[in-house]
Amino acid sequence: MSRALFTEHELAALRLLAQGRTQVEIARTLRIRPETVGRLLNRARILLRARTLPHAVARGYETGVLGPPPHDHGAGQEEDRPSGPGGPNRGQEAAG
Repeated sequence: MSRALFTEHELAALRLLAQGRTQVEIARTLRIRPETVGRLLNRARILLRARTLPHAVARGYETGVLGPPPHDHGAGQEEDRPSGPGGPNRGQEAAG
C-alpha cells in the first residue's frame, strides 16, 4: 500500500494513535478538532481496509505505511543490559 494515498494529517494521526494517544490528545498535538481527528482516522482505517482503529494500526505496520514496528527490547536481551538494584539478577551477586 502506498503512503501517497494518505494525507500528511492522516498519517500523523495514525502515527500518534499507534503511540497510544487518545483522539483528544491527537487533536491537541495536531491543533485540530477531535471530530476532525475522528474523520482522519476513519478515512485511514478505510484505506487500510481495517475493521477497527487498533486493526488499522496493525495494518499500517503490516503494509509499511507506518514504517517498521518499534523494536521490542524486552525479548531475550536481559543478558546484554547491566542489572540495577531491582533488575532481573537481584540477589545473585551474593550467591556467586
